[in-house]
Amino acid sequence: MKIFSNNPSVSSTGMALITNLAAKVREEVQTFMATPLSPVLALDRQIAMRTLDNSLEVMTLQINACSMATCIQSVEDAAPVFRRACPEPLGQPINLANILLDPSVNLRHFVSLDIMGSVASGRLTHFRYEVTYSAELCDRMFQLQENYGLQWLHGLPDQFIMIFAWINSLYETQGAGVNIELINRIETEVDRVKIVTSSSGDPSLKIARTAVHECWRMAVLIYLYMVLCGADASDCRVVSTMKRFMRLVKGTKPGRIPDTYMANPMIVAGVAACKDRDRDIIRQRILSVPECATPGTAGHDAVLQLQDVWARASGEGRAAVWADLRIACFNITGM
Repeated sequence: MKIFSNNPSVSSTGMALITNLAAKVREEVQTFMATPLSPVLALDRQIAMRTLDNSLEVMTLQINACSMATCIQSVEDAAPVFRRACPEPLGQPINLANILLDPSVNLRHFVSLDIMGSVASGRLTHFRYEVTYSAELCDRMFQLQENYGLQWLHGLPDQFIMIFAWINSLYETQGAGVNIELINRIETEVDRVKIVTSSSGDPSLKIARTAVHECWRMAVLIYLYMVLCGADASDCRVVSTMKRFMRLVKGTKPGRIPDTYMANPMIVAGVAACKDRDRDIIRQRILSVPECATPGTAGHDAVLQLQDVWARASGEGRAAVWADLRIACFNITGM
């Protein structure tokens, strides 16, 4: 994997290697899933975890080198393996808090890909997670973040992953979107999420990381309003939050470090961008990331997805709604 560590652009040789690795992992997954469930559940989970580890390693490479459709398919292929690696018996709900607090990085990595893939595409998650959110749980996740969290990989604190999943679960609850007390509570919880501060002595790096975290905070709020409340991009709450988001983006000096991690919240918040200037800034900042600049990569497809949302909303003379993102994902990926 060293050939990919220093150079984000993937050569034809590197692409062939990724394709070959993916084919071998897919074969391994098919072989495992064709094997009957072992009566020794601990052994079955151990084999599942090893298979999942190989799948996630390949997915980490695919995210920067392959299309969005390829990445979506890889998560779909790994989903049944992840389920057999979970401690809950088959048929029972998956407790998201237990997964995010589990020392096993593979289980946490998969749920983050599943949940955030859903948020960034409008697609459903592969599983309905059991989500019981509380301030105490949030504080516990913060305390474990430095040792167990995946913030180092995605730039996204685990607490926000939990809140995204919480919003998704509430979306299926009738009347939740018009429950003012509930919406106010979620806003409060989003606001009180604490971030692990950078240990770097570089002030500019600390500022960039803080900006990324605050961009995610705004992206969660936009998701809350547009998904759970059913608001469109012209809603005063969405407009106000989008202004704060763009202020953070414009106030952060463009560069590889901030933009690599800021690209993901820009993909989420970008659905709410109504002004041409804001759309141009989001497009330019995402495409400035080498992994997103190449046509046919997931990052580049994400920009095409946003442009599809913007074009449809503008063409129909209305503000964007979250359902536009699902349509855009299908138009770009066929999935």
